[in-house]
Amino acid sequence: MEVQCPRCESTFAVDPLSLRGHQGLLQCSVCREVFRVPIAAPAIAKSLESENTHRGGIGRWFLLAVIVFLLLVLVVQILWWTRSYAYLASSPAIRNVILQSAQGLGVEVPWPGPNREIHIVQSTVTPLPNHLAVIRGKLENTSGMVQAYPQIQVVLSNAYGSTIRTLTYAPNSYLPGNVLARNGFIPGEKVGFLLQGSQLETAPGYQVTILSLP
Repeated sequence: MEVQCPRCESTFAVDPLSLRGHQGLLQCSVCREVFRVPIAAPAIAKSLESENTHRGGIGRWFLLAVIVFLLLVLVVQILWWTRSYAYLASSPAIRNVILQSAQGLGVEVPWPGPNREIHIVQSTVTPLPNHLAVIRGKLENTSGMVQAYPQIQVVLSNAYGSTIRTLTYAPNSYLPGNVLARNGFIPGEKVGFLLQGSQLETAPGYQVTILSLP
């Protein structure tokens, strides 16, 4: 704002807040006259009001940003607790965002399951030399959400149906090299598996099942 010295009539600019801090007292830089300017003057009041409005606007925007952030965190937590994200991840775009976010945080996405909506649609046993065997087959996810790959259990039995050995295979041991267990089992897909190892011997009977989890 501008004020005028009552003695020499010099005009100069003054910061309203600084004027208020000095209780309205000013000293003319030309004639050194000390005089008082009413801090309740319309120009000062208007300037202070404008300053307060500006600060209030910044405060309101900051508060709004905090509220939006907290709401976003709450929504993410609800999706996480209810595992609704597994349904949303059936969309490739959303799935990529979830996986990239998890990778950036250095964590793995806890896909739900596996449950009974993952099935073995085919399996064949191929004998190998040295009384060994391999089992090839396919898994299918018939649910509407991305699930965790299951463990596969193989029970070897003799000609009388008695159990010889029980073997358990984790996803990373049976999935093809181009399929990563941490990315989840996409709904509607069929994925091949290969079971092998020194414990998988030729036997009269084989039972291949999925170990379901909650």
